[in-house]
Amino acid sequence: MRRRSLRSILSTRFALLVLAAISLISIAANILINAQFEAYVEERQKLGADGIARNISSQYDGSAGWNADYVHGMGMYALSDGYIIKLLDGDGRVVWDAENHDMSLCHEVMSSITILMRRERPDLKGRFTTHRYDLTQKDAITGYLDISYYSPYSMREDDFHFISTLNRILVAVGGVAMAGAAILGVLLANGIVRPLADMTAATKKISGGDYAIRLDEKGHAQEVCELTQAVNQMAGALEEQEAMRKRLTSDVAHELRTPVANLSSYMEMMIDGVWAPTPERLQSCGGELQRLSGLISDLERLRQVEDEKMELHKADVDLLALSGEVMKGFESQLHEKGLQGRVTGSVSAVPADSERIKQVIANLLSNSVKYSRRGGTVHIVIEDTKDYGVIRVEDDGIGISAGDLPYIFERFYRADRSRTRRTGGAGIGLTIARAIMRAHGGKITVESERDSGSKFSVFIPKSN
Repeated sequence: MRRRSLRSILSTRFALLVLAAISLISIAANILINAQFEAYVEERQKLGADGIARNISSQYDGSAGWNADYVHGMGMYALSDGYIIKLLDGDGRVVWDAENHDMSLCHEVMSSITILMRRERPDLKGRFTTHRYDLTQKDAITGYLDISYYSPYSMREDDFHFISTLNRILVAVGGVAMAGAAILGVLLANGIVRPLADMTAATKKISGGDYAIRLDEKGHAQEVCELTQAVNQMAGALEEQEAMRKRLTSDVAHELRTPVANLSSYMEMMIDGVWAPTPERLQSCGGELQRLSGLISDLERLRQVEDEKMELHKADVDLLALSGEVMKGFESQLHEKGLQGRVTGSVSAVPADSERIKQVIANLLSNSVKYSRRGGTVHIVIEDTKDYGVIRVEDDGIGISAGDLPYIFERFYRADRSRTRRTGGAGIGLTIARAIMRAHGGKITVESERDSGSKFSVFIPKSN
């Protein structure tokens, strides 16, 4: 089954949402406008009847009585507006009656209004009702006026035409708004989908091995920008991992090449009889085998570290005494390079695996010895703080460049790429040290500048 695109889903749902909103607004507007207009018509009709009553009331003269001609004219004029009037004097005698004057016209007016209202407003169930007004002058009753009109209200053809036109306008506005919403929905969907499509294309290229690709992080919403940053960070991390993998392959191949080549050459020459298998030559072969064995051991230790199943046997450890013990083990190496080794600081007891901590200190001392200049100093300083026992290993050696510092703890990474036997090694000592410290819940940091020495700081928490 073919899946719908995110663009079509967003556009459709946005359009449906806007359609529902416009429909609700249109219905509500129609109901409110009709209700308000009907209330206006009802009020207008009542005000019209009140106005007729006031005008007729003013046509009474105390000495001459009612102005019959004016009442007749007003009655015929009111009839054209749907009002049927009947005037009585103070004694209840009829002065003027529209139905008596022209009954057929009155019935015609009443019939036309009734037919129109029942056709346009069948739910209204209206009818003609009579409303009596007491006519007074100087607080004295001068007569009574009966005004009959369609209740609760009546509307003319032009009123219904106005309502119909208004409803058509609402429908037209709704249609235009719907079209605008559809266009806006497409634009909105494109704005959301485009960066996602770019990310999809980028991740496909990344999965194909193109780790150098980067997406533009500007001009997007915060969430899309964060997703773009995540994709870029993933590409960067994969690019670094790929570079490290290639470097690992190159490093391992180089480490294996020399001892294997030497061993192969020695063995071939002894097999061919060119060399006699003397103890010295066999010892050389043994040395090459030891180099191979050492590399395999390093790889095995790295595998154990990366399995993240390191078991710790913790006990209270005096970091000052432990560091002095490790330093004694390096006396011959220090003497060989003419280096001075010192351990200073205060006593600091922490719960830790002493053998693992020894391994960390030994790895750091080994690097310091390898990369220190003859006649230099390797210094271990122990600090006791509230939360940590701190081991600082400092030297005045060749240091580490700023470009190498971010990667110094990565496996098989070596700032010194000369790969000589003197400074060899697989480049996993610092990786193992970092893993041991993470297992302890601590951390290891480095400060260094090229040709200014290095300072590694190990933080071991005092709480388990």
